[in-house]
Amino acid sequence: MTVASHLVLLILTSQFLLPGQVKSDSLSSLLASPREDSAEWHRNVGRAYYVMGKIEPTLKHLQQAIRLDPTNEQLYLDLGQVLAENNAREAVVVVFEAAQRTLPDSFRIQSALGVAYLTVRNYGRAKETFTGLIRSKPEYELGYQLLAECYDITQDWKNSATVAKRLRELNPKNSNGWYYGASAEFAIRRLNGEELQTATSLARRAVELAPADWRTHLLLGKLLAESHQDGEAVASLKKSIALHRGDPKTYYILGQTLKRLGRLEESAAAFKSYKESRKNHAARQRSLLVDIK
Repeated sequence: MTVASHLVLLILTSQFLLPGQVKSDSLSSLLASPREDSAEWHRNVGRAYYVMGKIEPTLKHLQQAIRLDPTNEQLYLDLGQVLAENNAREAVVVVFEAAQRTLPDSFRIQSALGVAYLTVRNYGRAKETFTGLIRSKPEYELGYQLLAECYDITQDWKNSATVAKRLRELNPKNSNGWYYGASAEFAIRRLNGEELQTATSLARRAVELAPADWRTHLLLGKLLAESHQDGEAVASLKKSIALHRGDPKTYYILGQTLKRLGRLEESAAAFKSYKESRKNHAARQRSLLVDIK
């Protein structure tokens, strides 16, 4: 899964815990007055454990909350968030498939399920889910964004470009329409050995609209490096790293670009960071079990 997909999933499921929602003494207070038959009580206990970094009891209470209130959309999204943040990809699919069976008309659940399919590389089901969202709700902006992401991952550049254009028409201030358009244009023109001005212009607009999104800076950096505008490429790539240090390929492209500029020490440092980032990425992968019937 690309980080973009993961971020979309977290956006969809980001209401479980906001800063300041749970105080340090909340767990003891909740346990002192147990309400085992209350879904909200189990949700609050789960949140308190979550603050403490105790994932297993968090999952236990969130699952019990769902059993007590199986038509509560937010409870599935809470559980999906915790699992997604712990890279339990198959479990996220299980949760949202169960949620869809119970809540077939929920756009948030369907969106999250499609993203979950992306994480396990079930691209066919992901495309079906996102296409269904758009078909039932033609103005559903997020649906186009998710479908564009799916086409981007599978390198279906023609369809990615088409969906990105539609997204720009729906909302020209949504950076994703420009980002996915630039990504598709880059791939198509590069394959044909053509100039990259249009792709670069699209990427610059994405950066303008979303300056805090590391992906836009990375894509612009890649385009500039491909066009041998190495000085500006380095600036864009470093900005991407400043916003997000966990992506190995950014360091690799930066290392190559710095090497072309003759900045060999900086290049070596970038390649070292690339290797370390790859190791850290592998170390973060772990799985959790979930039992949602």
